[in-house]
Amino acid sequence: MMAAMVVIFRMINRVLLSAVILFLPFLAHAGTSTVTVSWNPNSEPDIAGYHLHYGTAAAPFSTTIDLKTTTTTVSDLTDGFTYTFAVTAYNTAGAESVYSEPISYTPGAPNTIPPAALLNVSTRTFVQTGENIMIGGFIIDGVLTKKVVLRAIGPSLAASGVTGAMADPVLALLNSSGAVVTSNDSWNTAGEDLTALGLAPSDGRESAIVATLAPGAYSATVSGKSGMTGVALFELYDLEPASGRVANISTRSRVESGDNVMIGGFILGGTTATKVIVRAIGPSLVSNGVSDALLDPTLELYDSNGSLLVTNDNWRTDQEQAIIDSTVPPSDDREAASVETLPPGAYSAIIRGASDTTGVALFEVYALN
Repeated sequence: MMAAMVVIFRMINRVLLSAVILFLPFLAHAGTSTVTVSWNPNSEPDIAGYHLHYGTAAAPFSTTIDLKTTTTTVSDLTDGFTYTFAVTAYNTAGAESVYSEPISYTPGAPNTIPPAALLNVSTRTFVQTGENIMIGGFIIDGVLTKKVVLRAIGPSLAASGVTGAMADPVLALLNSSGAVVTSNDSWNTAGEDLTALGLAPSDGRESAIVATLAPGAYSATVSGKSGMTGVALFELYDLEPASGRVANISTRSRVESGDNVMIGGFILGGTTATKVIVRAIGPSLVSNGVSDALLDPTLELYDSNGSLLVTNDNWRTDQEQAIIDSTVPPSDDREAASVETLPPGAYSAIIRGASDTTGVALFEVYALN
């Protein structure tokens, strides 16, 4: 398998030059791989050498190799871990270029898996009963198992000024066939290592699950104990960003008006910007048997400072071609979406109904390849 990507070098006081990084992977021994990395040389007469930088999401560019040639072999890469490579060039005066455009490689994977992006995702909404409970779905990409923490937060939201917080949320984890993998009511049960991880909920009535999951699709439900309702927060934390990634997160719940709209949050990791698509789905849920779908959802995306980055009502009005190119455009023109390339950091999205309409909606974030 060979992958290629055009990369750009900028030498200090030099013109832009282009290069190509090529990967030629092969098996080293069980559980590890070796990869040959090559790139085109810079053309300046005073180039003295190159630095190849690489590492995993847990420690990006933690290793640097000093080279006089434009090819090298990197050994003992762990299968299933995603490595990011970049090259810099330096001249005889010691001036060094910025990093080339990075490229990622996952030994043992059948396709290219970009570095972990969605390190934490969350959705806050008003949880009701029956079809109107909160349902969170996520996809784990890669070839290794991944350890995650799922949380259902309710009572402690009151300390943050949330009125009507759910007093006792219950959390259940389901696999792709809909079978319950595990469930939890009160998080401080035997065997959970949440305190050691720094992720223990602040109220004993809140729920949490620590799970090591094989790659695939999963869902989680958040409901109220004994049929109670209220505002709750569903969260997913990726504890192993070096292996595979959480490629997609979606949350389905009923969207009301006022303070009971749907609020989705996500944290992007890595060292470079990540291209994502954020979607607010409503009308197309009808074909999936949802009788009270939100027929005209709107989407607002904010950064960590609360600054509005983008707003959208009907997805074809602003970025039609970019959204189509993402390969996951909404199927109904009334649904909302935005494709953004965002630097590492925290973001939030608000999904509400146009003209204060209400109904069941789906909030989604995809990390795009």
